[in-house]
Amino acid sequence: MRIPLAMLVITLAAPAAADPAGDKVLLEVDDSMNRAKSQHFLYDAVTQEPGRGEKKLGLEVWMKGDKRLTAFTEPADLKGTKVLVVSPTEMYAYLPAFGKVRRIASHTNDQSAFGMAFSQDDLADQRYSDEYGAVLAGEDEKQIKLVLTPKAGQKPAYGKIEIAAQKGDSKVPEELKYYAASGTLVKTETRTGYKCEGNVCVPGELKMTDHSKGGLWTRITMRNWKLNEEFSEDLLSKRNLDK
Repeated sequence: MRIPLAMLVITLAAPAAADPAGDKVLLEVDDSMNRAKSQHFLYDAVTQEPGRGEKKLGLEVWMKGDKRLTAFTEPADLKGTKVLVVSPTEMYAYLPAFGKVRRIASHTNDQSAFGMAFSQDDLADQRYSDEYGAVLAGEDEKQIKLVLTPKAGQKPAYGKIEIAAQKGDSKVPEELKYYAASGTLVKTETRTGYKCEGNVCVPGELKMTDHSKGGLWTRITMRNWKLNEEFSEDLLSKRNLDK
């Protein structure tokens, strides 16, 4: 039987059906990414666009609760640039060339962040259960799989996300597939090489492939990680961005 395309699109973009078991696992996945009081990272990032040379970035990242500050350490033309995430809907950028702090418009959050395959939304998203409901889609000896679709009244960046998370207590995500509302696979992300301190685990490498841009990919590799480091709340404030 042939299903009309319009009906298929509506089905794919429909709000999440209730699945208490899936929602419970999604809450555990969210918890796995938010156990730290604070974190401080040094990252190296490489972006490869088909037919072009690699672009390298150096990143220093501070995280506390929902707040995240990213400072670019290289290349020279981006050094000193900072991006502050206060919440999923409130983000700011400081560009040294202009000497001003500017708010990042919410409608641009899903666009490429400084030429990377990751968007600002991708980098900021540490919790999925606020916007998505989850359905259990299967499991094997090592992974449990979820399909996430938007909750009624929510309009997140993606129409569907498929997550493969580690089984057991960790529940950290290892692969995420991001779909447009039309059902088209837009991006694929892998998170590998997890390092743990106590019950806090972070990926040593994140790789995002943007299928809508001919396979452009960005690989972010962790160079250093400090867990529960003490730093001032003022560091993660708008007024501190231009300092």
